[in-house]
Order: sequence, then structure tokens, then C-alpha cells
Amino acid sequence: MTCTTDRCATAADCTRHVALLLAGDRGTAAARSAAAADAALDDLAAALRACRSGSAARELRACAAVLAERFTVDLGGTPATLAPDRVLARGAGAPLVLGAIAVTAARRGGVALGLLAGPHGRYAVAHATYAKPLVLDLQEGFALQDVGGRESLHRWLCAHETAQRVAELRRSGRRKDARTVAPAAAPALSS
Repeated sequence: MTCTTDRCATAADCTRHVALLLAGDRGTAAARSAAAADAALDDLAAALRACRSGSAARELRACAAVLAERFTVDLGGTPATLAPDRVLARGAGAPLVLGAIAVTAARRGGVALGLLAGPHGRYAVAHATYAKPLVLDLQEGFALQDVGGRESLHRWLCAHETAQRVAELRRSGRRKDARTVAPAAAPALSS
């Protein structure tokens, strides 16, 4: 799972772009808000760390339970659904932002989750090492979905692409369609 854009030469470069997502394009975030978001990510990472088992299938199922208990999908289209610090505080947000939060916290906790872009503007979370086509459907509140036969329709999103999509959603003014809008200048996703 490395960046599919030409901006990230390595996976480490791509991971650094998570900061773009967390900072957003709301200007300089208040220190308290940034610190609170970081603490909330650490708390979620600790909960997801407990999901580690050595089995990708068990880890994915355990993460689904933790995430579904803590977060709900909010398709209301308010700016709060696209701001990770607010989503962490409220426990509700747009599917793309929920996925970015889940993946970031899971990686902090040592669980190899990744974010996927699926058909029709849907987003999902999957285990990076799980061979079976099982994903957590973000529009359905982290519900486990078997995408067997449709695996080719899902593409890994790197942190850079995710940040770019969220930033575009914030700028677009089409927040009511936050679950389906893709950036106009998004790079082509490849497998």
C-alpha cells in the first residue's frame, strides 16, 4: 500500500501526508484542538491495539466492533463531518474522514488497516494483509461486507490521496454529497 501519485516516493513520504488531513484547510488549528485530536487518536489507537491477534481476519472483525461502538456515520453535510478533530470529539463524521481516522489510529496501534475507494464513491477499510475480500463499509457504520467478485472495483488510497479528497470536499461547497464527491484533479488510482 504505497502512494499511487508521483508525489510520494516511499510509504514513509505518504504517511507524512496524514498531517495535511488533520490540519485541513481551516487555517492554523488551535493548539487545544490539535492536542485533543492527537490524544483522541492515541486513545483510539490503544483500543485498537487490543485487537491485535496475529490473524488478519480476527483483527479486522475486532476493529469493526471497536470502531462501530465509538463512531457513527453522519451524512448531514456540515463542516464538522469533514474536520477530523471535530469528528473525534463528536464521534460522528463523513465516511471518508471516519476511514482516515480509523486507519491512522489503527496504524498507531500496530494494526495494518488501509483505506479503500470503492465503486459509486463509497469508502471502506480493509486489513492490508487479509487475502479474502472482506471490508468494513464506512457508509454502513463499519459493517463487515464481503466484496467477493468485486475486488477489482476497490483501490487502496494513500494518506496523500485521502487528504486531497477531504480538502476538495471542504472547498467544493458540496458537503451534502460528502460521501461521493471526488476531487476534479485527483490522480488516477491504480492497484
